[in-house]
Amino acid sequence: MASRTRSCTRCLASLVLPFLFSTSLLYLSTRQPALDIAVREEAAAGRMRLIVDRAAAAVEANATATTDAVANKSNTDVLADAPPASGDANVTTYGVQASDIAAVAAEGGDAKVATDAAPASGAAAAGATIRTEELRASDDAATTAGSSTNGEPDTVVFDFRPYVLVYKGGRVHRFLATDTVPPGVDALTGVASKDVAFGADTGVSARLYLPPRSWRGEATKLPVLLYFHGGAFVIESPFSPLYHAFLNILVHKAAAVAVSVNYRLAPEHPLPAAYDDAWAALRWTASNCLSGPEPWLAGHGDATRIFLAGDSAGGNIAHNLAVRAGAGRPLPGGAAVAGVALLNPYFWGKEPVGAEPGERWARDGLEQTWALVCGGRFGIDDPHVNPLAAPGAWQAMAGGRVLVTIAGRDNFRDRAAAYAEGLRKSGWRGEVETYVTEGEAHVHFVGNPRSEKAERETDKVAEFIAGSGRGRG
Repeated sequence: MASRTRSCTRCLASLVLPFLFSTSLLYLSTRQPALDIAVREEAAAGRMRLIVDRAAAAVEANATATTDAVANKSNTDVLADAPPASGDANVTTYGVQASDIAAVAAEGGDAKVATDAAPASGAAAAGATIRTEELRASDDAATTAGSSTNGEPDTVVFDFRPYVLVYKGGRVHRFLATDTVPPGVDALTGVASKDVAFGADTGVSARLYLPPRSWRGEATKLPVLLYFHGGAFVIESPFSPLYHAFLNILVHKAAAVAVSVNYRLAPEHPLPAAYDDAWAALRWTASNCLSGPEPWLAGHGDATRIFLAGDSAGGNIAHNLAVRAGAGRPLPGGAAVAGVALLNPYFWGKEPVGAEPGERWARDGLEQTWALVCGGRFGIDDPHVNPLAAPGAWQAMAGGRVLVTIAGRDNFRDRAAAYAEGLRKSGWRGEVETYVTEGEAHVHFVGNPRSEKAERETDKVAEFIAGSGRGRG
């Protein structure tokens, strides 16, 4: 009965979340639109200060860089990337309405961002599910009460429901994906999992997965899957019920050892923090496959067959990691990336591609949320979010094969298809493959992994991982 309840809950989530996401974009469109975001280096504190002003206002003369607030979003639950490279973001606002601010506001140098995100340990009761009534109560409480540490009203400065609210005092309230489940042996697949920590300075951790002995066959070494979850860069973790279930299924099908990375979330840790966490995770994984001390990777991981993969925001991270791995110094000990799987990846740009929504409200909404998750560092046509703007960077991309999966009802579908076609024509040395699932919404395979179409798509990804030879770069 409990498993049936969880299955129904996941199915309901897969149907409701895309609708909620579209609604959140519509809400964003009713607010003051374009923002100018100026980012300056505060020498005394050594931190980045994010100054958000109205488009009509003049940016202060001492700002060193200005970018348009941009963000793209579709009927999916894509989110954002990594943490700030220089520590906590210290954000200040100057006389603007709360609804116009695209970032956390934390005036004091000692201000810290409090969050109700899932704990890194993942030590929560098994079978945790989304509690609808509690979520509604949380929504009401989040928007009506609270005081900031300086005694002023705790004003909402960025409303990204149904995902997060950001308050002037620096607090971030998450409505979804805060439940966690513990590691262990999955009853349905026999896949074992455990949690590890490897980022002493950043607190980055991961959940490792190992297929059952009976499923590994005679192979002494297995392909290694380095996976990055989706969630618009602002919610989710490897420890959530949805991603834990999905990884158990994928690892079982692919007969691979997996590292599901718990990268830092925005807006507390704006991009490029997640990108930096991904790079650290890749080097940690390669090193442990070669010589440990992590026993699952040392005993079973083939360092020459590392696959980078992720869905939505995680697909964005996987692409950027492949570019960085190809352009940077080689991985240790001959380790190599064999392939990259981008599952409904989160890419966007200023101008529509194909049948992407062209309405200003839709594009402005995505620009604003992108500005939130990257702290204003990157514009909407920056190659981090719009790889089509710099195809020359693809030529050195790590890996010998790329798989791009596309959902027919995903607003990101045409840009994903254009990415695949552009990669083929870029001069990159590898093979590019696309897999299209018609009639399904963004990341449907995570919300409802046991549906017929989700099973077929996961089979394709597993075949891509299991059927490859040794990697390159």
